[in-house]
Amino acid sequence: MKIIEQQGERLVAACDKDVVELVLDSRGVKIKVNQTFYGKELVSEKELLDEIQRCTSANVIGTHIIRLLIKKRIIHEDAVLWLAHPKKKEKIGHAILVR
Repeated sequence: MKIIEQQGERLVAACDKDVVELVLDSRGVKIKVNQTFYGKELVSEKELLDEIQRCTSANVIGTHIIRLLIKKRIIHEDAVLWLAHPKKKEKIGHAILVR
């Protein structure tokens, strides 16, 4: 997880650790998940949820994190972009939250 604060805004960028450094694709939309943007700090679900509650926006990617935020009703499942995993048949969720 990484927190970026600028001009009164607070962005939380977070991803599942198993998607770091992958390039994910959905109909030509490619996202490279890197630690420069999403951060190197590993946090618990509670720490992540606490930071998400305090943010003005969030950029999250990964099956686990997306399912957690849907379960907690922080994001709606219709707001998730599902991207193809480069090596597996599973899809990886990506969402942007703006308050």
